[in-house]
Amino acid sequence: MAPTKNTSEVTKVGEEVLDLVIPYIHNVEDRNSVSLVSRKVCEIDGITRKRLTVHTLLYTKPASLSKRFPFIESLTLKGTPSRFNDDYAVRITPWIQQLALKFRCLKELHIHSLVVHDNDLEKLARTRGKDLRSLKIKWCKGFSTDGLRHVSNHCNQLRTLSLVNCHLVKDGIWFHQLALNSTVLERLHVMRIDISDYSEDVTLLAKNCCNSLISLKIGKCYLSKLRDAFRYAARLEHFGGDICNEESQLVGFQFPPNMRSLITGDLPVTRYSIVLPFLIQIRKLKLESVDFPFDRDKKCQCLLFKRCPNLEVLYTEDVCGDRGLQVISKFCKKLRKLTYKRVATHVGLVVVAKGCTNLESLKVRLEDISNEALECLGAHLKNLREFRMYLDRKYRTTDLPLDNGIRAMLMGCSKLERLDIRLSLSHWHGGLTDVGSLTNVGLEYIVKYGANLRSLSLTLIGNSNAGLVKLTEGCPRLRKLKLWYCPFSKQAVASSVFILPSLSGRGGGGGLQLGRYLVQRPKYALSNTPTHSHIKDIINGLNKENTITSENGRLSKEEIKKKHENAIANTAEWLHDIDSASVNNLQSKQARLESSCKQLF
Repeated sequence: MAPTKNTSEVTKVGEEVLDLVIPYIHNVEDRNSVSLVSRKVCEIDGITRKRLTVHTLLYTKPASLSKRFPFIESLTLKGTPSRFNDDYAVRITPWIQQLALKFRCLKELHIHSLVVHDNDLEKLARTRGKDLRSLKIKWCKGFSTDGLRHVSNHCNQLRTLSLVNCHLVKDGIWFHQLALNSTVLERLHVMRIDISDYSEDVTLLAKNCCNSLISLKIGKCYLSKLRDAFRYAARLEHFGGDICNEESQLVGFQFPPNMRSLITGDLPVTRYSIVLPFLIQIRKLKLESVDFPFDRDKKCQCLLFKRCPNLEVLYTEDVCGDRGLQVISKFCKKLRKLTYKRVATHVGLVVVAKGCTNLESLKVRLEDISNEALECLGAHLKNLREFRMYLDRKYRTTDLPLDNGIRAMLMGCSKLERLDIRLSLSHWHGGLTDVGSLTNVGLEYIVKYGANLRSLSLTLIGNSNAGLVKLTEGCPRLRKLKLWYCPFSKQAVASSVFILPSLSGRGGGGGLQLGRYLVQRPKYALSNTPTHSHIKDIINGLNKENTITSENGRLSKEEIKKKHENAIANTAEWLHDIDSASVNNLQSKQARLESSCKQLF
């Protein structure tokens, strides 16, 4: 039946509405869902999308990407995770070549965990240097300061330059060129690159960018040589660096008046006087090692905490334990993120939960834990989105299992998206393997109350395969699942990959990562095996399970279940033999799995 005139008009109006609405949808998952509505909507999404993240290990076609998303302004390229060895390393060269030809609107490029050569940086700088506003390179290898020299010469409109965990040893000519050519730089982050001998270049950079520079994070530095730099950078709000001066060299030194954030790895008592005057306005404080002589351990940081009433983000290695957490809960009422790296107890955890009710992220290291402490988190931290707890191996008494506490916390912290409960292996060797931090009942509570969980990492959990089965029945938004030292069989693990479609890795880098099993400790992790692409295809196919049909009509649920179980069994057998199979046997098993997939789909 041909469509009527009214139907055509409605369709046209609907498409016009989508043209106006889709550009205002910024959430990645919402975008991905909308693009599946129809071919027309998919085309609109491709034309209007401005930001994109690509996992190059899964997507290897830069040309097709530029065809679908021709007007991308911000592109993030991610390589292999740290758990992969060098055999899986991905080179960025094909992407740089495509960037030189297409992506005319590109303004921001973020590179993570890829192999980057000097030639790549040179080509990027010569072809896109004038348009780039942000360049971030993180956990990359293969390039030197020669490549950065091209960036310094050609990318003179950069607002942000960030080099994180990129160890470079050579000359400092690139930094001098950067200081000469930059006039609008706002953020310079080079924490792992030693520029302590280039204080004059830092001063020159601050002078040329005096109206724009707001964030400066460098490695080792001598503040006494940066007096002029801080005088020029009057708008500076964030500073990070390891201070190398003695107290006598810092007499009369002052930070810029607008300081809001301080990151330092070494601030002993001889230097703390330089930060006390502006602590009242500090919003973010990261202190890895502070030395005060009045404490018996000479590392108490409580004096600083008392001077930070407006603190919102705190990373500390304070050694005062519960006393330190008590001071934080009393004086830092506005805290949103807290990372406490030294050991405390469940008493300190309860105090923080009652005193800092605005916490959104909490990462603590404890000697013990109790269900009561977790219940307290649920009762007071209604905005908590991330909770990570590490039980130290020198634990005293621990209230296990944590089933009831987890239930109360998840019921109270309804916004929780990341949950990480990690026990030290001493709990395992101490005879707690039959109990675990969570039993199957606790896993059932996670399924029932963890609807918003996106990342879940658990150690020593469950009693049997039934616990993993329960876990796969819920958590619809789960993107990452990490299990360490768990008593699950390989077949149960393979089944979980099939049943949890959200771990397929589409659009967000999700996946399943396994540590060592509790009973059998194989040498592989599932994420490192060559089954990646096959399992991805299987998962994508299972998402379409409701559309499976045969020549005589739709398959029955029993037939689908049987074919599903056959594919699972073949996969489990493959995983069982993976570390001892020869290349020929491996290829034959791959063919067998592909055959099972075809039967299933």
